[in-house]
Amino acid sequence: MKRIFIVSLLILILSVALVAAIKHDPGYLLLSYGHYTLESSIWVGGGFIVAVVILVYIFFSFLRRTLNSGSAIGKWISGRGSRRSQLQTTKGLIAFIEGNWQLSRNILSRAAVHSETPLLNYLIAARASHALGDQEKMKEFLKQADASTEGASIAVGLTQAELQMSSGQYERCLATLTRVRRNASKHPHVLHLLRQAYQGLNDWQEVINLLPDLKKYKVLSADQLDQLELQASKELIVETAKARGNISADNIFADLQSLWKKLPKSATSNGDVLACYAGHIMAVGGMQQAEKLIYQQLKKSWNKSLVELYGKVLGDDVSRQLLRAEAWLQERNNDATLLIALGRLSLRNSLWGKAKEYFENSLKFEDSGEACAELGRLLAHMGEHEKSNAYFQRGLMLATDGLIDLPMPK
Repeated sequence: MKRIFIVSLLILILSVALVAAIKHDPGYLLLSYGHYTLESSIWVGGGFIVAVVILVYIFFSFLRRTLNSGSAIGKWISGRGSRRSQLQTTKGLIAFIEGNWQLSRNILSRAAVHSETPLLNYLIAARASHALGDQEKMKEFLKQADASTEGASIAVGLTQAELQMSSGQYERCLATLTRVRRNASKHPHVLHLLRQAYQGLNDWQEVINLLPDLKKYKVLSADQLDQLELQASKELIVETAKARGNISADNIFADLQSLWKKLPKSATSNGDVLACYAGHIMAVGGMQQAEKLIYQQLKKSWNKSLVELYGKVLGDDVSRQLLRAEAWLQERNNDATLLIALGRLSLRNSLWGKAKEYFENSLKFEDSGEACAELGRLLAHMGEHEKSNAYFQRGLMLATDGLIDLPMPK
């Protein structure tokens, strides 16, 4: 009540002062434009200008509220812009699918401002820029995509990683995925891309480290996981076996043994992986260890690569080695690979006639360049040079997939 009284008193005082000022000097205002003039007191002119300013302010305030409100006019204008943006986005997607990257990028980037799904517009525009080889624009659109939608960082990161991988930028892709994985460690697609990046970098140890997560989140089928594990294990063995600098054979052998203990049990019990390992430790002097591993594995499951190695490996007792292999022949008397292995083991035991018979029997079941070469070499040392030459020629023909019929000197 007191406040109203004070305000009323102030208005009354101001009114009296205004009237006194007008009465004392009304002033003079002249507006002229062409042949038209407008004369007024300064107080009336000032009041008119103030009234116009107030009316303009009220008009624009009403217009803004109308457009931003849920009124019919506002909805119509907003909906019309949204529909136009949606149509443009559709055209941009069609152009992208048709491979018209430049047109697609232009349409999608323009429509993104009013689109209900700006993230989609910017991500496809980034892919179109990548297809055009415009890396700067690609990065720009990815940044806009990240800023356009809250919580889109994973989608943007995955898109960036996919584009980097398709360009063969495995290190950059790995850096992007490492960043994304902090927020999406269980995301199957992140794990899938990580596996591809590690393979691209030939980082097979990391592939093996990733296998439990790939299995847990069912990124790959059981068969695919098994194949990946075997491939990674063999690649690691080959990589470790490569001579690096002045590393001695003994050190390489020790490194291989250390690696073998760390590999998954499912890999070390696989015949192909074991054959890879055995072949490499044989090359650096681990003959006896290789012979024991090969024999133990062949007792569990038959493997052609291991049988071949068993004929080449030098065990601590070559006569016992031959007897073991001849025991297998009772059930596999038509196995050409086993027969070659037996021929070689017979040579180690100085059984020349038996070796010749094994090599000849092997060739009855399968044409083999190795069997021909072994038989040719043996016959040459036995003085049967004509037969030896015939087998060498036969082996050469097998090794070269045959020779075409050409004229020869008589």
